Amino acid sequence: MSNLKTLFALLFLVMVLLNTNTLKATTINITSTNFVFTPANVSAVVGDTIKWTNLSGSHTTTCNGQQGTARPNGAAPWNAPLDNNNLTFSYVITVPGNYQYVCIPHSPDMSGVIIATVSSISQLNEIATGFELSQNYPNPFNPETEINFSIPFSSNVNLDIYNIAGQNVSSLINQRLTPGAYKVRWNASNITSGVYFYTLRTENFSETKKMFLIK
Repeated sequence: MSNLKTLFALLFLVMVLLNTNTLKATTINITSTNFVFTPANVSAVVGDTIKWTNLSGSHTTTCNGQQGTARPNGAAPWNAPLDNNNLTFSYVITVPGNYQYVCIPHSPDMSGVIIATVSSISQLNEIATGFELSQNYPNPFNPETEINFSIPFSSNVNLDIYNIAGQNVSSLINQRLTPGAYKVRWNASNITSGVYFYTLRTENFSETKKMFLIK
């Protein structure tokens, strides 16, 4: 019996390792040329990588609390050259909030803003035959997972995450959406391991599913 328990434990561990490496964070590309960052304003999710690529000129990407720059508390500063010898620079978002950065030689005209959140929502299509809440994937996960759902008509939608004590730990959606299928990506880097529940609510529908965060 003990050998059987050990086998099940090993199989579960393999499933966890496979699932936690399935979902990859996004790389958001920004170019520097003609004294502008393109795009100047971007939206990101915690865990995403911001990659600057220099196409011409000599610039910097700087967010160090000076020259009018700002970043959320706990986020690491950066100050990197972008020129012929340093064509790219990458920065991983670890803290949600607004990042205001500049090119020092051409500030304040050459600047940009990164708005980082813990979740993002995208519409997969505009067709849905009914309300549906899918099991998150991967599950178990660390630290990101995706939740898919469908609504057949325009609705006020709330998607919330609760811990096992019933406390709301994250509100992923609180807005009116048009009919269709949607995907929500959630980064739980600032959440401790454990069992969590996610609930989808509209005027005509409510459903809750369980998920596991393992770090």
